[in-house]
Amino acid sequence: MEALAGGVPEVGQASTPPVERCPARFRAVRDEYLGACRRRGNAEATVVTKKSAAELFLAYLEEVGREALEEVQARDLAGFWARRQRRGYAPKTTGLLRSSLADFLRYLHQDGQIREDLAGRLPPQRSPRRGLSAPHPWTVEEVRRVLEQIDRQSAIGKRDYAMVLLTVRLGVRVGDLRRLELGWFDWRARTLALTQHKTGVPLTLPLPGDVGWAVIDYIRNCRPEAACPQVFVKHRYPFTAFGSSNSVGCRLGYYARRAGIVFAAGRSHGLHSLRGALAVAMLQDDTPAPVVTAVLGHAVGTTTAAHYFRLDTEHLRRCALDVEDVLHVPEGARS
Repeated sequence: MEALAGGVPEVGQASTPPVERCPARFRAVRDEYLGACRRRGNAEATVVTKKSAAELFLAYLEEVGREALEEVQARDLAGFWARRQRRGYAPKTTGLLRSSLADFLRYLHQDGQIREDLAGRLPPQRSPRRGLSAPHPWTVEEVRRVLEQIDRQSAIGKRDYAMVLLTVRLGVRVGDLRRLELGWFDWRARTLALTQHKTGVPLTLPLPGDVGWAVIDYIRNCRPEAACPQVFVKHRYPFTAFGSSNSVGCRLGYYARRAGIVFAAGRSHGLHSLRGALAVAMLQDDTPAPVVTAVLGHAVGTTTAAHYFRLDTEHLRRCALDVEDVLHVPEGARS
């Protein structure tokens, strides 16, 4: 239609504007809340999550006829939560929605927008987020088989090989893989310096030779000419950066299926799970725990311990008590 009208077709441009999900009467409040989140230092990914939760609740208030926030009552929150529960969300998704919504409700109460602090009316999170789904316990052999399945002669194969290798060897998160720019590599110093998308904390990692050459091979020989600065792009016109973490993470599952790897039910097996394999490999090489924490980009060691130390079964076996020793402890000495 653009060509028939005498214009030049704009291939790859969005055909419809983004949908505004927040009712017009509540948009100012939403924007003020998001501004407060940014002033608190929330990462942009966290702000996006909180924006989604706030818009869902505000849209529900519009639907049930609430014209102002001071009219909101506990029954409105109960109705909204009952509707979301009927959607059958996974426990982790429900927990994320609950924490984001609680933060929004606390803000509204502190700002005087609602009379009651409705955050306390939300149901307790019965299943803690931590430990709900353990990552797949990748072995060195499985990682090798996955890498062997990638066709390194094709353009997409070179791209995927570099992405998987960056996660396997350096533990780079999926969100940072999508944003990775060529200027972040220091080829002389053999380092990769980036500001983590999840935490906003700068991180500098050593760049092994095989990882560096995999990235160079892709950029020199197969990366399409794209206007975006990201290293890894989609190989379909208009050759833009990946739009979501899912589009990147699904590549690992594709190669794992080709390698004949079967994932147990309830085990996460996306690219993020390879960070667990890296942590276990470093721990089994007796790498000091603070070094593992630094490589994974965690702000505190407790995060590393809670999510990854439990995967190091070899070292955990050394901590187990001998059954006979326990049985022969005097009754008064047991705690």
